[in-house]
Formats: sequence, C-alpha cells, structure tokens
Amino acid sequence: MGQISFLKIFFLLIFSTTIVIAQNKSDDLKTVWENTKNSDSARFKALADFYILNNQVQPDTTLKVLDYYYQLAKEKNNTKELYNVANDRGGIYRLKEELDLSMRYYKEAEKLAIKLNDPALKATIIGNIGNVYANKKDYKKALQNFTNSFTICKKINDKKGESRMLSSIGNVYLYIQNYDLAIEYYQKALTTIKNVDVPPRSIAVIYLNIGWTNYELKNYNEAKVYNEKALKILEETNDKFFLANVYSTLGRIHLELNQFQKATDYAEKSLALSKELNVSGLILESQIIFAQLDLKKGNVETARKKGESILMGLDKNANIDSKLKLYDVLYKCYQAENNPEKSLEMYQRYTLYKDSIQLEKNKFTLIREVIKSEFVDLIQQNKIESEKEKAQLESKQLKKTYSIVIGSIILIALIFIYFNRNLKRDRKKRAELLEEIKRLKNNEVNKLVVNSNEFQLVREKIELFINRKLNDTDWNVLNILLKEPDISNKELAEKVFLSVDGIGSSLRRMYLYFDIKESKYKKISLLMEAIKASS
Repeated sequence: MGQISFLKIFFLLIFSTTIVIAQNKSDDLKTVWENTKNSDSARFKALADFYILNNQVQPDTTLKVLDYYYQLAKEKNNTKELYNVANDRGGIYRLKEELDLSMRYYKEAEKLAIKLNDPALKATIIGNIGNVYANKKDYKKALQNFTNSFTICKKINDKKGESRMLSSIGNVYLYIQNYDLAIEYYQKALTTIKNVDVPPRSIAVIYLNIGWTNYELKNYNEAKVYNEKALKILEETNDKFFLANVYSTLGRIHLELNQFQKATDYAEKSLALSKELNVSGLILESQIIFAQLDLKKGNVETARKKGESILMGLDKNANIDSKLKLYDVLYKCYQAENNPEKSLEMYQRYTLYKDSIQLEKNKFTLIREVIKSEFVDLIQQNKIESEKEKAQLESKQLKKTYSIVIGSIILIALIFIYFNRNLKRDRKKRAELLEEIKRLKNNEVNKLVVNSNEFQLVREKIELFINRKLNDTDWNVLNILLKEPDISNKELAEKVFLSVDGIGSSLRRMYLYFDIKESKYKKISLLMEAIKASS
C-alpha cells in the first residue's frame, strides 16, 4: 500500500513539473509577443508556438491569446497570419463541439487561403471544413471536401496532407458503419506517412480511429491494443481532448471485458479531464460508465441512484446513443428492484431511442449508396480532368518535334509486344495454377480414408495456418472458390448474398491473412494456399 502511495506521489510530481515547465515556456512566449521592439515575425512565431503548446491543454486561455493574435495580424495587415488565427479558432471550437462557430472561422480562413492563392493552405482548410461537415453528419459534403483536399495534396506531393485526408475519408466510412473500408483507409493513412516526419499526435489519432472501429466490431482486445498505442503517445504530448476520448474508450473496452477496476480508473480519468475541458458529451459518457459498472457488479441500488442523478441533469440535446445506454441501465435497475411502473417507463423510453437508432442505421444504408455513387462520380471527374491536362501536354509536345511522334509509335509498338507477351504468359500461368489446384484436390481426395470423391477445405487447419479465426462470410467465399476458382467478384457476390464491395473487403482481408503477393489471379493463389493449409 505504501509503495502504491509513493508511486502516486511520484507521478503527481512528474505531472506537476510538466505543467510548470509548460507554464514557464508560455510565459517566455508571452514576453516575446508583447515586446513591440521584437520583429513582427518573432512575435507571430511566439503566438503560433503558444497555440501549438496550449490549444489542447488550455483551450479557453488559448482563445483569448488568439484575440490578441488577431488584432496584431490585423494591425500589420498580414493575411497569412489572419488565416492562421481563423484556422486555429475553428480548430478549438470544433474540439469543444461548437460546430457553427467552428464552421464560421473555417469559412473565414478559406476566403483568406483563396486570396493568398496557396494550394497547401487551401488543402488544409478544405479538409478542416470537411471535418465539421462530418461532425454535422453531412457525410456527402464531408467526403467531397476530403477528396478535393486529397487531390491538392497529391498534386503538391504533401504526404502529411494525403495521410490526413485518407484518415478523414476513413472517418466517414466509420460514421456510416462501413467498418472494413474505414480500417482500409486508416491503414493507407499510416502507410503514407511511414517514412515521413509527422507530429506524434497525427499517428495517435489514426490509432484512436482504428481502435474505435474495432470496438464497433466488438473486437475488444484489438481495440484495446490500438487505444493503448494512442494513449502512450498522447500522455507524452498531453493533448487533453484526445486523452479524454481515449480514457473514455478504454473505460468502455474494459467494461465489456469485465475488467472493472481498470474500467473505473479510465472512466475517472476521462471524467476529470472532460470536466476540466467542459465537454458535456464526454462527461455524460463517463457518468454512464460508472452506473453500468455498478449494475454489472450487482450494486443495483447504487447504479439506480447514479442513473437517476444523470437523468435529472440530462440535456435534451444529449447524444442518442448515450440516452439509450442510460435508459437501459435504469430499466434493468427498476426491473431488478421489482418496480414495474418505473421499469415500464424506462423500457418505453429505451424502445423509443432504440427505434431512433434503427432509423439512423436505415438512413446510413441510404447514405452509403449515395456516397458510393458520389465518390465514384468524383473520382471519374478527377480522372477526366487529369486526362484532359495530359492530352493538352502531349499535344504541345507533339507540336514541338516530329521525333516524339516517331518515338511514341515505337513505344506503343513495344508496349503492345510487351503486353501481348505478358498476356500469353499470364494465360499460361493461370492454366498452370488451375491445373495445380486440380492436382492438389485429387491428391488430397486420394489420401482420405472416408469414401469421398470431392476434396473439402478444413476450417480448423486453415485457421491454425493463418493464426486467426475466419468469419462465416470468408469461409463461404473460400468454399465457393473451391468449386469455381475463376469466378468473378460479381458472381461471387450473388452466391453469398453480399455486395461487390463486401466481397472485395472479404478477399482483401484474406489476401492479408494468407500473405498473397501475386498481382494477378489472386483468388486462385488464395485458393491454392487454403488447399495447402487444409492438407
């Protein structure tokens, strides 16, 4: 016990020391920007550094400093610094969940970015506006913004920006519950910045998103791994808004895993930070976790009292999912205490919000189709514009010299020969692969003791081979491939009653499981590995 108290005091001293150091640095920066004898660039840099240091730690104080920043930028008629102020204000208000104010400042920053004609600034602000649209559940506009920003970043070779937008596109898919695509885009975002120097927070946020996606998929242990990765980074950077979120998520994960002490510890940390930052949604979420913990531990009366206390102060604009959890807790408490009148009341409220969530899910189904269509159109539009620019460039080059035409003809001939040769080689390889599959199946059937003339995949052996469980969809896909190795994705989708996108996600997953590197005939290679594993 004494050792635990000592450790608490030790960590408290470290935390206090960190705060003192940060405060001293902030005071030094203030001395710089308030000294009118310093150059304008030095004063602006000090203000920008203060924002980076304090926007997550002291958001309200930072907003007051941004007022000073704005007045100085206006006095010096510095458009770039006015852009920075507007963008920074928008960022803080978005984290504080004041979305209308956030959008107002982001739109102001967008006008300044257009005036400056700086593509990097345009890409950043377009992406930030997309984040507000996503928070407002206008996913169509959010995706348009993220795609437009990504296109600009790609053009100027801004890998950090590309990664941010890939992650943001992943967020849209997470919001509309297309979890496979969400994880795919988050992984792309991580890959893009693999060898790029980025702020640790950027990586932590991607980990957070992958963690939450796994939580939604009920992969609690996987969710825990990614949230702990994010936590390790965020505790060093002291990004309080993100810390409050990761504490809340870890509290909920440990609740699901019945690890009550850890769930309590994380919920307490989340509640303390949420109150400090005055984020009502996270405060409510932490309080509900405490009530759910007591109910799970059998402390029905304590859980009921906590639930009733939350209900008394419940904001009518509170998150529907949080309300659903609260009514579920109270319904179970009243039922356990044999209070049918109250139990029925909570059950009716629970059912009402359950229906609301179901309506939201139905809406997401429609949104998924709209976004899919919009996204394809957007990609096609960008492709057409890109091809148009390419054609114009080629036209200019052709006019400059006739030799390029000759060179192009030769090149086309070589490409034709190359592809023709590759096509023959690919056909031969495909035939060899199909023959190999046939041979493997025949060999294994001949080895069977039972009287059977048809080879069957062995799920247990395959799962042992890939060191993970296969879901039913993936297992059905493998069995269909066993019968029809060269079946198309569309035909495969019809047989397992999935969309073509769903089949694509299933196959991509299994290519990773079986480490399929082949660029062509991946399905055939996948089946070969499954047959080998089954033997």
